[in-house]
Amino acid sequence: MTAPDTSNPRPALDGWSTASAMHARVVGAVIMRDLQTRFGTGYLGFLLGLIMPLGHLTIAMVITALLGRPAPLGSNTIVFLMTGVLPFIIWLYTHRQIMTTIAQNRPLLNFPNVDIFDLFMARIIVEIANSTLVVTIVISSIFFVEDAIFIDNWPRFISGLIYAWMLGVGTGIIFGCFSNITHIAFILGNILGPLLWATSGVFFLPDELPEKLGNIIFFNPLAQIICDVRVAYYAEFTSSFLDIYFINYSILIIFFSGMALVPIMRRIS
Repeated sequence: MTAPDTSNPRPALDGWSTASAMHARVVGAVIMRDLQTRFGTGYLGFLLGLIMPLGHLTIAMVITALLGRPAPLGSNTIVFLMTGVLPFIIWLYTHRQIMTTIAQNRPLLNFPNVDIFDLFMARIIVEIANSTLVVTIVISSIFFVEDAIFIDNWPRFISGLIYAWMLGVGTGIIFGCFSNITHIAFILGNILGPLLWATSGVFFLPDELPEKLGNIIFFNPLAQIICDVRVAYYAEFTSSFLDIYFINYSILIIFFSGMALVPIMRRIS
């Protein structure tokens, strides 16, 4: 009996290339379906999707005005709120959309070439584009109205927003996968939004909190990210609350924990 010839890797490479091309086509088709479902076929849905981030900033401004509190940092309340609202809505939109991936696209899993990984990958790509649009719209709108965007450290500012996106991907996949098992996870995933809106430092500086309360909020990755974004924006601001190592480790753990759940859900689904 002649041993199989393993010296030529070409068949294996061709097989991998064919599988990759098939997954790319599936992801592309799911992206187009996702965009059409979310924004519709007309321009109105798309415009509403772009305006919504400004709605969150407006709500934050109204709440601050009703409380009658000046900005804890800097002289411009709108800019201070932007540095908290922007990472929050990037996390929230990404978390919420990815959490509903399986529920909204379950019928597609009946097709033989569609994998649960394709659904998540398509949604992740859409949220990269959506987050980029959110950042552009919010910063451009504030610059147009206030002419007051002076970011001290652009690379650190952008990396903070990327951290917020990665956190949203991780929490979205985790709660989305567990929602496939129990509806309680879906409820908890939705509760997480308003809970972090109130406790992540959108309206306040964690450094000014009582020590015991600050020690609790310290373990909120989004609060750390928002603090990091503000350190990047304000040249004069330093924070004893901020821990870069905690941000890095927590984001990596949450992000890759979510990714590790995908093959498990593939077997369950």
